[in-house]
Amino acid sequence: MLRKHEVRANAYLVISILGLITALVLNGISSVNGADYIGAWFGSPVDWVLSVDLLIVAAAVVVFMVSEARRLGMKRVWVYFLLSGVTALAFTFPLFMFFRERKILSQRLAGGKIETFEFDNHRVDIWVPATLNPKTPVLLMHDGRNLFDEKESFTGKTWEVLTALREEVRGELPLVIGVYGLSDDTRLRELSPQAFSDAHPELWDHVPDEYKPTGTQSFGDSYVSLISDAILPFALDRYGIQHAKERTAVMGSSMGGLISLYTMANRSQLFGTAICFSTHWPFGREALVEYLVDAIPNGDEHRVWTDTGTMELDQYYGPFHELAKQKLAAKGYREPESLVANVYPYTGHHESYWARRVADALNWWLKAPCRDA
Repeated sequence: MLRKHEVRANAYLVISILGLITALVLNGISSVNGADYIGAWFGSPVDWVLSVDLLIVAAAVVVFMVSEARRLGMKRVWVYFLLSGVTALAFTFPLFMFFRERKILSQRLAGGKIETFEFDNHRVDIWVPATLNPKTPVLLMHDGRNLFDEKESFTGKTWEVLTALREEVRGELPLVIGVYGLSDDTRLRELSPQAFSDAHPELWDHVPDEYKPTGTQSFGDSYVSLISDAILPFALDRYGIQHAKERTAVMGSSMGGLISLYTMANRSQLFGTAICFSTHWPFGREALVEYLVDAIPNGDEHRVWTDTGTMELDQYYGPFHELAKQKLAAKGYREPESLVANVYPYTGHHESYWARRVADALNWWLKAPCRDA
């Protein structure tokens, strides 16, 4: 969906350049030959048909350009009309459409841009806000394909991160790092807390075969090292951001929630906040709850958001979610300052549900001011 605006913009730009070239060449030839423009436009009934037809289309184009410029906040639309008088509408209208597509893309990108890199066969999309400074917050998110663009998403739906950043997140916007998984078939292995998985190989006996087509050996530690020791330092250096764990969060859903907590446990000096939607506690049941909560730091300098719905896969999460909430509270996590442990009734295990709470989670992490403040 984002790519289509780039393609359209480039197509309009090519057409605009062709329109300018043909206008200059043909007008030059006409001027050299002393052509009569008025006579050519209205010299015969056929000329009248073509000329009036073109003028009516031009009037419709003017109305469209003015209305679109107002809707999108494009300034100085009169410049296109001025240029049309000395060049051609075949140049200025496609040029306007080029900048229109760029404006739409900019708005969809929340005023920022997305840069794409690759680390160890993992695609990484980094959303860069329009303004950066050394204290810009940094958010690292798993399942990068499901974050920004519906065309890339596994389900055809995204977390609508860009919509949240554009319309609902308040205060300073973070740098967002979206890390793609190695593959769909290896997702469970890559996002499983390896130390726990290695100690409890029996847990894989309860995982349906279709979710473990490549085996059951976890490589969560390699993934944690990749995002913590390679991707995060690269982003901090590239964008001139000074690291502070209070401004650095890791975020994911389902298995991504588990690996977020595991990452904060193993890199507590890097990540001060773990945001976990529909945390997939049934992967290791009560033993996994106890292991991960024991492994993460106390709640005096770290923060946790963990939640669950009540439908689909989430309907089985309730007891484990409540146990995690109790153990987190016993470890010093206090609602709402350092802990959010919400239950979202009538929501399930899907990007469309998680998208509804992205803005709330980010505003909580960023400690954004209230809407009416």
